[in-house]
Amino acid sequence: MFRNRHNSSSQHRLFVSVREIKMVPIELIIGSIGNIIAFIFCLGYAIYTFLRKGVHVKGRGWKTKDEAPKSYYFTLGIMILVSILSLGAIIFRLYTYYFV
Repeated sequence: MFRNRHNSSSQHRLFVSVREIKMVPIELIIGSIGNIIAFIFCLGYAIYTFLRKGVHVKGRGWKTKDEAPKSYYFTLGIMILVSILSLGAIIFRLYTYYFV
């Protein structure tokens, strides 16, 4: 622990001791893996379909936004919704772990 050299009675420290750095508990990581994976893949697919302006339709293959607008907007909406809910679940889990 290094103290501030200009004011030795100061409560502020310049450096943090290695012992004070706390790692994220393993049960918090294990519980959030599903939400992290869902967030990454759903947001990634939503961005991919938005940039490519199309969607994969079962039995018909890749269709553009003009060829299958309902499927495109439905897929985009569901992927964004799942991403938002996954991110919200991660934030809620962190909040309840550290503040409740």
